[in-house]
Amino acid sequence: MDSRARHGLLILAAVSLTYLTENFLRAAPSALSPILIEELDLSYGFAGLLLSSYFFLYALMQLPSGILSDALGPRRTIMGFTVFTVVGALLFYVSHRFELLMVAQLLIGLGSSVFYINAVKVVSSWFPAERRASAIGVLSAASGLGSFAAYMGFPLASVYFGGWRALYVYCIVLMIANFFVNVFIIKDRPNGEGSTRAEGSAVLGSLGTALRNRRLYPFIAGYILLCANWAFFTWLPQFLTDAKGLSYIDVGLVSSAGTIMGIPGCIAMGVISDRLRKRKLPLVAFSAVTNVFLVAVLLSPAGTPMTVFAALMAAMGFSMSLWVLFFSMIPETLPPEIAGIGLGLVNGAGSLGFSVVTSIYGALVDVTGSYLASNVGIFVANILMTLNFFFLMKETYGGDRATE
Repeated sequence: MDSRARHGLLILAAVSLTYLTENFLRAAPSALSPILIEELDLSYGFAGLLLSSYFFLYALMQLPSGILSDALGPRRTIMGFTVFTVVGALLFYVSHRFELLMVAQLLIGLGSSVFYINAVKVVSSWFPAERRASAIGVLSAASGLGSFAAYMGFPLASVYFGGWRALYVYCIVLMIANFFVNVFIIKDRPNGEGSTRAEGSAVLGSLGTALRNRRLYPFIAGYILLCANWAFFTWLPQFLTDAKGLSYIDVGLVSSAGTIMGIPGCIAMGVISDRLRKRKLPLVAFSAVTNVFLVAVLLSPAGTPMTVFAALMAAMGFSMSLWVLFFSMIPETLPPEIAGIGLGLVNGAGSLGFSVVTSIYGALVDVTGSYLASNVGIFVANILMTLNFFFLMKETYGGDRATE
């Protein structure tokens, strides 16, 4: 193994650890939703705001994140914003009021907002095309591990250790350690490769070039629709508690089953895509499978054994890992100098869509007194997602980057 390959693996390990920690913080309010609703006496509408508030600034920062990636470089961007994540986690730890928890979530979302796009850009620079999707799959798998730690950790901490706040302390310590590891490990690109940074007025020109590329718009639409599924995942603990009669420990097990299977799912999606030398086929196939498992979860009656829900959510979590292919396909669609901007546009649109859908989901439960309307909306979004992938998405593997 040559020095480039070894350092690429070190970078992949370092950014994956950071991504794991950030996803623990992202999933924490969802895992804590039954506790926070009770402790703060929240309506479901306000709970939806708290659950989605992480993504308010996160979504707005995705385009600036891509611009910063192209203008400053991934390393500087990642290091600068990590400070906001640490401060937000500290505030969440000490807060006992809804307003302060909202501010904490906004700060955590702001700090985390730049990470994934910049990490993808770094990993893409260090891994060749035949292993790129697999490497991005490994990075993305860390999201499932972080969410799993939250969904399992908080119920266990609440039941057996008398509270959940200590987990935030451990997470903050790990985040600070990640910061110093990344300072020494991350390099924007291998030595000898030229810079792809856009400077000055070229940034606005790059944005215009990305927006004129018509192949980008199916990615934007598809990712918004896909993120509706994450809204369902976010509300899953409360949905299972209210509609299916599961205990807090049981909903933690079911939710964690979905997230833990996202780990091999993310890796498998990259490997399958690289082996098939196709991106579109796995997208269409696994999005259709996701629809089947979603319907099975929704139609399972109250009293269905917890193990059945866990198996269904595990299968759904695996198939929903198709999202990692977006972040291989976009750099294959756009020229390198605007790839970061394209990633920012897609991730930002999806994150904003997630924020809106998560809030509407809770508000509809308040208004209608049931989960029916909310879940029908998620199902419709799934159907539209599959149709978008099949009819509008173009194959990107090995193709020329379009500029039209």
